[in-house]
Amino acid sequence: MPQQFIDPSRFEFMESLMLERNGFLDSFSAEGLAPSGTNGDKNGIILVQNNQVFVTPPLLGGKPARISAVPPVVLKLNWKTITEPTEVTSADHITWEICEKPQYQITVSPDKLKVHSTLYRVEKYAWNLVNCPASFEAAVRAEPNRAMLLSTLTIEKILSALDNPVILRNLNIPALYAELDNPTYLPVCIAEGRAPRPGRASRLVLSLPEHTHAGNGMLLEQEAAETASLLDYLRFPGAPFAWEGEAFARKLPPEEGIPGFDVDGSVLPPPSPQDFPFTGGQAARLLQDGGIAALRSGRPRICGSTGSAQTCDMPASLLLTKELAAESTDIMFAGDIIVPASISGPLRIEALGNVYIYGSIRQSTITATGSIYISGEAIDSCLYAGQAGVEQNRLHSFSKLLAAEAAALQEAARQLAKNVESRQQSVKYGLVVMLLLEDKFSHIDPLVSDLQSALLSMNPAFQLSAERLKHMLEVFSHPGQFTEFITDSVLTTFCSLLHNLSDSITQLYEEYAVIDIARLQGNVQQSGGRLIQRELQHL
Repeated sequence: MPQQFIDPSRFEFMESLMLERNGFLDSFSAEGLAPSGTNGDKNGIILVQNNQVFVTPPLLGGKPARISAVPPVVLKLNWKTITEPTEVTSADHITWEICEKPQYQITVSPDKLKVHSTLYRVEKYAWNLVNCPASFEAAVRAEPNRAMLLSTLTIEKILSALDNPVILRNLNIPALYAELDNPTYLPVCIAEGRAPRPGRASRLVLSLPEHTHAGNGMLLEQEAAETASLLDYLRFPGAPFAWEGEAFARKLPPEEGIPGFDVDGSVLPPPSPQDFPFTGGQAARLLQDGGIAALRSGRPRICGSTGSAQTCDMPASLLLTKELAAESTDIMFAGDIIVPASISGPLRIEALGNVYIYGSIRQSTITATGSIYISGEAIDSCLYAGQAGVEQNRLHSFSKLLAAEAAALQEAARQLAKNVESRQQSVKYGLVVMLLLEDKFSHIDPLVSDLQSALLSMNPAFQLSAERLKHMLEVFSHPGQFTEFITDSVLTTFCSLLHNLSDSITQLYEEYAVIDIARLQGNVQQSGGRLIQRELQHL
């Protein structure tokens, strides 16, 4: 957007002169030149002297002289500005003027919140044309006459040119004085308005019941009763938990911002704060006072981030017994995972929710889209919670990577099919895809296998929602059996299902994620929220 200018002056100096041949020919004439035997002796001539321009016409067989101007000189030939070398004779009317920057310039920023003054020069001088010897082509130049000072810029002159009372009322006079006394020739802010202060969008804040601070009293594995229920294990000290009917969070309404004003004094309204929706589903209910109450006892999970739609549910829970942990080195679950005892790896645990460990862990990787709670210590392990847990989740990373590769496969198949058809040959799209998968895109097959294995590791409820994707993965793991079925639209659907899976994991990110642990030693930990480190204690 162009800046607004307040120009204190226009053209600095103008002088015009009608050129006359009489008199000039008496003192200087082309006939007086030594003949060279060429038509150049017959050309017109230009002479610049004493702020005047003299022109002689060409003799028979010669050419008219050519004149041009060097900025800041502006030449007008017969009242028209010339921008390139132009032929001129003694019959032409010539004027010249100086067009230079003003002594200073006042600019207003595009958002009209600041006014700047830029100083170019304090003194204003007259200009003289530079004498030029007689020649066929002349470029008219000028230079300031330091002996003829026309004016000196002052604060009073600047103020008199400002006709905006609001700017004058808020003018930074000391800044103007400082620039005139010690010029920097850079834009100096001399007045400014006030930007509106944005309000706050609606948001959810946790307001956990008092009993969550004490939790279940089972911080050490030897104190955890073997008969404890899943609900007992979920009551880790400080972890979100609510009994049926209890309010565990509050939806705060949007807050209006504060208006501002521009340099003209106009009011600048703040942007309207957004009221983002909240969905409680079957697990929570929004009360009239803004509180959010649990519809059943359990661990409330708030997904999404401030500034977007947020949802609340109570995820499923998996109790990881010693027998179950011994059967596999990889545990994946769509919900919360509870480990009632210490574990020694290598073991990888991935939860689309929280991870609760009553004890210590060693040489293990814990990934959670929510929080990680460990009563003991973590040694030589990797802990990823919240946003970091989303990025490290294999379902998320595999589906995201495979979606990108499938899109590249589709583009390559389209181009190859187009090249074949351009030779008036028929081609089966599915066969083209199969050939690409066996050659250039052979690396897609292990990605398909990895994602299939990850989906099979999930609990049945999650697998059920991924049935269409599992069917597509089977197709692309054996493309030779489905060449008639594979089309461009099938590849589009495949990419869409992969994106949906990746997005569904992203939506399980919990804004209030923490890593709550007694002690860390030789670990890598990344959390979308806080890291809480407690002293190892016996209760």
